[in-house]
Amino acid sequence: MKKTLILLCALFCAVSISAQPPMCMRDSVINGTDSLLWPLPYTEADTSYNLNDACIDLAYNQSVTINVPTSYLNIAVTHVNVATTGAISNLPIGLTYACDPPNCSFTAASLGCIILYGTPTNANIAPHRFDLGITATVFTALGPIQITFPGQVAPGSHYYLRLKPSNCLVGNYDRGNQFTLLNNAPNPFGDQTIITAESLVPGDFQFEVFDLLGQRVYTDQVRLEVGRNEFTFEAGNLANGAYFYTLGNRDGKAVRRMVIAR
Repeated sequence: MKKTLILLCALFCAVSISAQPPMCMRDSVINGTDSLLWPLPYTEADTSYNLNDACIDLAYNQSVTINVPTSYLNIAVTHVNVATTGAISNLPIGLTYACDPPNCSFTAASLGCIILYGTPTNANIAPHRFDLGITATVFTALGPIQITFPGQVAPGSHYYLRLKPSNCLVGNYDRGNQFTLLNNAPNPFGDQTIITAESLVPGDFQFEVFDLLGQRVYTDQVRLEVGRNEFTFEAGNLANGAYFYTLGNRDGKAVRRMVIAR
């Protein structure tokens, strides 16, 4: 009986861990644009399929950064809510989504994040182009407004996700996988921590720190060489709590979490 309980516990823990979504990675490039979502949607002017391609029977993930507006239809916005289930239409069978923050409530003037993830099954027709839609509620000073992106907000735009048959080649999902090691120590830390990056490529990289609302609180450019690199991050007057940091360039970025605890 005891062995059975242990086995059931192990099985439950394994299922719980595997059910966890991948980390959602915000892309601060959106800060320099007037776009609501990043990657950008497909339009007649830009016919790029900016979401990662998916492949049947291959694990998939795609982070979508939300640039939450401060106003909509010239009305002040307080926050935007997305339902935690069912808000994204036309997803391939086997894919779902999660938010950061987990309640899918995004404060005005912050960067929210939605991650699409899962494994498309052979119940789908492939190849096929899925036209995704995101339904959200914008809470304004005059009351809530329900919208659908991109159709209602950006007519003529499409959030296309291409699904390919099994055994297809769709490129490296972990864009920015340019490091064999990226961490910081100590973690948690008080005033400063050492960032260690073992890079596969040389060049200039952008180092950014965000709070849990997606607001960038620090940015710096660092030069990395192939191999082991170290640089110091000073917490300064940042409040205690959890943050995440990114290190990347135009080819992509990696993300990790840090905790300040004085």
